[in-house]
Amino acid sequence: MRSRWLAQALPWVLLLLFCIRGLLAMQVDGTTVDEPMHLSYGQRALASGTFLREHETLNSKMPVSVLNALPVAIAARGQALSWRQQLFLARLPSLLLGGLLGWLVWRWALILFGPWSGISSLLLYTFCPNILAHAHLVTTDIATALAMFGATYCLWRYLRAPSRGRLLLAAGVFAVAQLTKATALFLGPIFALILAARALGELVAAWKSEQAISKDAARLLGRRAAQGALLLLVFGLAALVALNLGFCFEGTGTPLERYAFVSPAFQSLAGVPLLRSVPLPVPYAYLQGLDMVARDSRAGNWSYLRGRYSQTGFRSYFFWSFLVKIPLPTQVLLVIALYLWASGRVRAPGAEHFLVLPVVTLFLYLSLFLQLDIGFRYFLPALPFLFVFAARVAAPAVLPLPATRPIWKPLVAAVLLLWLGASSFLVHPHYLAYFNELAGGPANGSRWLIDSNLDWGQDGEYVRQVYATNGPRPALFDPSGPVTGRIAVNVSGLVGRDPAAAKRHAWLRDNFRPTATIGYSWKVFEVSEADLARCCAGLPRAWVLDDLPNDLALAGEPFGGGEGVRVRFQERLNDGMLGANEGVDAARTLPPQPRPVRAWFGISWSTAQTIGRVMAFPSFESRGPLARKFLALDYVFQFWDGAEWRDIPGTRVVGNQALRVEHRFPPLRTDRIRLLIDRERNERGTADPDTGFRAACLELAAYSR
Repeated sequence: MRSRWLAQALPWVLLLLFCIRGLLAMQVDGTTVDEPMHLSYGQRALASGTFLREHETLNSKMPVSVLNALPVAIAARGQALSWRQQLFLARLPSLLLGGLLGWLVWRWALILFGPWSGISSLLLYTFCPNILAHAHLVTTDIATALAMFGATYCLWRYLRAPSRGRLLLAAGVFAVAQLTKATALFLGPIFALILAARALGELVAAWKSEQAISKDAARLLGRRAAQGALLLLVFGLAALVALNLGFCFEGTGTPLERYAFVSPAFQSLAGVPLLRSVPLPVPYAYLQGLDMVARDSRAGNWSYLRGRYSQTGFRSYFFWSFLVKIPLPTQVLLVIALYLWASGRVRAPGAEHFLVLPVVTLFLYLSLFLQLDIGFRYFLPALPFLFVFAARVAAPAVLPLPATRPIWKPLVAAVLLLWLGASSFLVHPHYLAYFNELAGGPANGSRWLIDSNLDWGQDGEYVRQVYATNGPRPALFDPSGPVTGRIAVNVSGLVGRDPAAAKRHAWLRDNFRPTATIGYSWKVFEVSEADLARCCAGLPRAWVLDDLPNDLALAGEPFGGGEGVRVRFQERLNDGMLGANEGVDAARTLPPQPRPVRAWFGISWSTAQTIGRVMAFPSFESRGPLARKFLALDYVFQFWDGAEWRDIPGTRVVGNQALRVEHRFPPLRTDRIRLLIDRERNERGTADPDTGFRAACLELAAYSR
């Protein structure tokens, strides 16, 4: 009786603990790289009803992001929310979806192998750092995992006991999955493989029982093929309905010849004479997104794995990622489960194909065809299937009643579960940076992987806003070359995302040991003139503000805004570093606009300051080929007089061409200044009417004289 009560209560305790840990991680993790664009896409869809992708940064964004935008829209009625408040609210739906996915994992394992197997699968799920890392972020990863797992589970339920209601549910979940991520397209071939494997299994079983001859076998295969084709047709029609409803029928019926495709595959398709003029029954934005994803997946971007770089990806990327990102106790349990399955000791009749084929299909695609190896999170949809597969190790055939089972089996299970719990809790709340003991833990993760596996920007806000301000002197962030002082560099930047970036920080990486590590994703160094003279005398120094100690902006709080846009990375307006030339160094507006953006970048102080000189780098970078990208053409500096914003005399400029702008004026007292940009260049660095306009500012400085 007590055992039954525990088996019923423990799943809910685990799900509650999962949500609590997710909430705590939400409060610690700062904004990750992709979250602003996902939220912006959802908010724009809510406000204007459009899902069109005006810029390549919207490539993989999907209507599911509306769920993240909903709580923000509801809470923002009648009041202004800070970015931190918006981010917290937007993350809540992702956490709820993560909890629902955990419930489904438990439910399926419970049905297949029994109550303790259900609990085991839920333990693997709720204590998996990779799930915890992404289940509280404003991205589509956890929603895609839920949708693909849920659709497969519903298909299994329907085929197990067919009914009209179960068919409608399976088709509906399959259809909704297509609104989460392009990865959900693989449900089509996965389901086809499952149906084919199921039919072949029936045929083999019939042969073994000598119930079928060749003619009967052909008839059986033909019947199963027809049933499978009809089922996939129903799912496909349901997906068309869901796509059109989800994208609000925007651009439905547009022929291929009216698309501006960017990937070679879709460009070739649009060139087929018989197809190019046929109206397509899918929304314009959906096919546009698939085209962008197809282009990006084979665009030749740099990938990093175990100290090596490649522009065509690594066939072994996800193999090594799995080995170092999945907790070792989970891997041990998977090996045991694989043995139990292969030996026939514990099977799930009628369900094995549903658990194995999605994992194999996704792994083969990611390993053999994807050239954009930037995160283990792409494999996230496969993990729930693995957790259910591994749950068979707790089936009654393996762990029988206490009176009959050997004592070593529960002891081994207890050790593995305690190991899993310790491994998961020790990295709390920095789940994105988790690496297992084989990799040497999170501290050594950069030897294996970077990007969203370790450093996705989650600690940047804390480093800049809290850690750096509490030190004895201002910290210098991500310098472009040798410099003295307290230097803070994110791990991906320190390692380098490509060979050129790796050389950029070689002087620091090869000659100095960090004095502090923050959240596993930032390193802090102390460098003196003597240190530089010893190791880097012949290297050009980094570009730092000319008068850094007297820059009043360093003691202020950055802010930003714009008309119809928001400002990202505004905390970097006053870090004193001008030559970092990283893609995330400049504050900039988002999303990109089809026309010039009116926006502002400013600094505020708790008490009034005397200002007599201002300086800014109003562009994307301080030098190099991208320096004129988003360069401000028309601008003015303004100060707050206590009631309104007023122009600082002599600072209004029209047709600016300078990368560094500086203005002196009679000293004035104010607690706020800002750079107001009225017009800027576009993403191509030209002033021509085009798309992709964003206001940007690399640095804003203020001096008393």
